[in-house]
Amino acid sequence: MKKWMCSIGFFKFLLTFLLIVSAAQAKECTNAYPELASHTFRSNLLSSKNESYIKQIHSHNDHLTPSDDSAWLSLMPRKILREEEQDELFSWAMLYRKIKNPGQFKVPERSGEFLKEVSLHDVRLGSDSMHWRAQQTNLEYLLMLDVDKLVWNFRKTARLPAPGEPYGGWEEPSCELRGHFVGHYLSASALMWASTHNESLKEKMSAVVSALSACQKEIGSGYLSAFPTEQFDRLEALIPVWAPYYTIHKILAGLLDQYTYADNAEALRMTTWMVEYFYNRVQNVIKKYSIERHWQTLNEEAGGMNDVLYKLFCITQDPKHLMLAHLFDKPCFLGLLALQADDISGFHSNTHIPIVIGSQMRYEVTGDQLHKTISMFFMDIVNSSHTYATGGTSVGEFWSDPKRLASNLDSNTEESCTTYNMLKVSRHLFRWTKEIAYADYYERSLTNGVLGIQRGTEPGVMIYLLPLAPGSSKERSYHHWGTPSDSFWCCYGTGIESFSKLGDSIYFEEEGKYPGVYIIQYISSRLDWKSGQIVVNQKVDPVVSWDPYLRVTLTFSSKGSGLTTSLNLRIPTWTSSNGAKATLNGQDLPLPSPGNFLSVTKTWSSDDKLTIQLPLTLRTEAIQGTFK
Repeated sequence: MKKWMCSIGFFKFLLTFLLIVSAAQAKECTNAYPELASHTFRSNLLSSKNESYIKQIHSHNDHLTPSDDSAWLSLMPRKILREEEQDELFSWAMLYRKIKNPGQFKVPERSGEFLKEVSLHDVRLGSDSMHWRAQQTNLEYLLMLDVDKLVWNFRKTARLPAPGEPYGGWEEPSCELRGHFVGHYLSASALMWASTHNESLKEKMSAVVSALSACQKEIGSGYLSAFPTEQFDRLEALIPVWAPYYTIHKILAGLLDQYTYADNAEALRMTTWMVEYFYNRVQNVIKKYSIERHWQTLNEEAGGMNDVLYKLFCITQDPKHLMLAHLFDKPCFLGLLALQADDISGFHSNTHIPIVIGSQMRYEVTGDQLHKTISMFFMDIVNSSHTYATGGTSVGEFWSDPKRLASNLDSNTEESCTTYNMLKVSRHLFRWTKEIAYADYYERSLTNGVLGIQRGTEPGVMIYLLPLAPGSSKERSYHHWGTPSDSFWCCYGTGIESFSKLGDSIYFEEEGKYPGVYIIQYISSRLDWKSGQIVVNQKVDPVVSWDPYLRVTLTFSSKGSGLTTSLNLRIPTWTSSNGAKATLNGQDLPLPSPGNFLSVTKTWSSDDKLTIQLPLTLRTEAIQGTFK
């Protein structure tokens, strides 16, 4: 009966899914069967017992192959070499040969003057805010999760004793994506440790790192995963497999976050050893076949491999890490954006947003202006043509026809993974440009697309996709609410990360004659601003229906340095000048129009008090397109 019900459920999903994507052919820079890009579809396909149907689906999996030269040249990291060197030994053709026969190349200097991230260690959310409640609910869930269950599949792969039982859902031993949530857990727990300094959590996350380290040492090659290397053999042979690099990215990112936020030196050693293994593996594919074969493997989702490798390079300055990062930039997708073609319709959203994030890191590392332009254009077309009033994007995990959103209002719109990643895109852009529009986007998407995926204060109960169809509800969406121990969808992984870093984009620092801080979100919180040598306390009054204002109060704890600093407060585009007011110690301040920053420069003292009130009004935004 159970198998029969699963089969009925699968084909019910298939019918629904085909209807969702019928308006646009899904694209992966390949002519693979379109729906294979969907995590939901792939998960159901793996659990299906209909072998003839599975064979039929995979028979469509024929990859498109760009020429070796054109693919390689489109990836050229133009800022690696000084102009005078480009025609000499380190020419691009020579660099290609060096990958087939390993060598070293010139390391670029990090480029760009950007707003600095404020350390999560220095920000604490106010206990009167909904953000703090969401953070605490997530902390409870992270503490609930069992170390032995999390690492069970890793131990089995390493042929080590695995006490207890594994978790279910997408972490069960038969799921080809198993281990991905553990990578998210490493990131989430490191971010939560920085946000709370909860000692019980630090002990648990350290135990997970230690257990994984034992697995890696037992395997002995640097490889570390919850599934054997056989999945990469299949990938490189172009035999169907569910996105092994996607999971590897999560593990690498989690270990790197354990080093970055929790100072775990063992995690960094594990990361570099893993990367050495995959550097050699990719190099062997290129030497044995050609670079075309490597591009073919990227037709399976690879997560943000380029992103994590650029971040690792920033730490190690190892040129091999930079080269491998370039090899995970996806030219067939980034090339469309470089040409400024609004042609993302039909692409699987969350496969490709992380590639753009990696492209943004490439710009920060190499200074290549092309990759700045790519991400700005990408943000423009998503925001103008593929975004709902909530700030979310995608329908059934894909981008649909541009400016035809009304015809795609469904119970499976706005995948929360896409919101998690689009927040990263907008965050980078704000740090580069200080443009209010990116901060406004961040606030809207965070409020609707992140805070809305938890079910109250129930630990470990989250949603996959947010329904926007008239009369729909989260409970009646395709996945319904998840469970703490038997879901572990991709959106569970991004969810636990999102709720662990709610304080990471409230404040940003700026260096200069007068050190500055930008306050872009109004969330009750405290910033220990070390470079400004003051503590900033932000108190946001609860928003209630009978008071049409957002009211914010800033007070200060001076460390007695006498340093002159600047505060820059965002005046959102959604407010109005009529009724807006700001005061400093009871004296009115001139307010700029919405869409600008209110800047105040002075030597702050513990007696200072800055208040701001912003009118809140109801408004409507017309959806693009026509209804069905």
